[in-house]
Amino acid sequence: MHKHIVLCNFATNSTMTMSNIETRELIIRVARKLFAQQGIGNITMSDVAKAANKSRRTVYTYFQSKEELLEASIEMEVKKISTAITKVAMSDLTPDKKIVKLIFVRLQATRSIVRRNSCLHSDYILIVEHIRKSFDTKEIALFRRVIEEGKHKGIFNTDSPDLAARFLHFCLKGIEMPFISGIMNKNNDDEFVREFTKKVILSALEYTGKNSDQQ
Repeated sequence: MHKHIVLCNFATNSTMTMSNIETRELIIRVARKLFAQQGIGNITMSDVAKAANKSRRTVYTYFQSKEELLEASIEMEVKKISTAITKVAMSDLTPDKKIVKLIFVRLQATRSIVRRNSCLHSDYILIVEHIRKSFDTKEIALFRRVIEEGKHKGIFNTDSPDLAARFLHFCLKGIEMPFISGIMNKNNDDEFVREFTKKVILSALEYTGKNSDQQ
């Protein structure tokens, strides 16, 4: 909600220029680093302005509050995950290998974000969940695309690619925290993802083994 207000105010007279976009992204990057290092409660908009080598007025031109800036910084992090998994989904890998890599990339990217922002605690978690609603829809659509591709090629035999995509999505959400903490993977990411994919995901997708060189 805040983001729309900022963009509308800023774009009243013209479209954002490349310089405007770069300035906005610089402020976000600086704020994200400060929030991650010291916690949102210990950072002021003046701190962000000083670290970004910008005036307070400039910072407030783009963001009306610290909370709005926090939301924008987290949104930037979430977009990194979206970009990473989209790249995998659109690659030339076979669908079964795409599924394995999607799971691996998705879990590792999420872990990186949480670790970088761990000192934000509950504030971070709540805002991430708010922002992730849009991301979740896109993620499910990507999973469905890969599963439909696999079904078309005879690699997966699931009756409902949409249901299978949702199953995969919620499975990943369910194991995020155990994976991040190392409880499930015992710090061996490759082995965990391979076993999880083989025993849970590919089984649910009714993997035919047509392209079984992933073993």
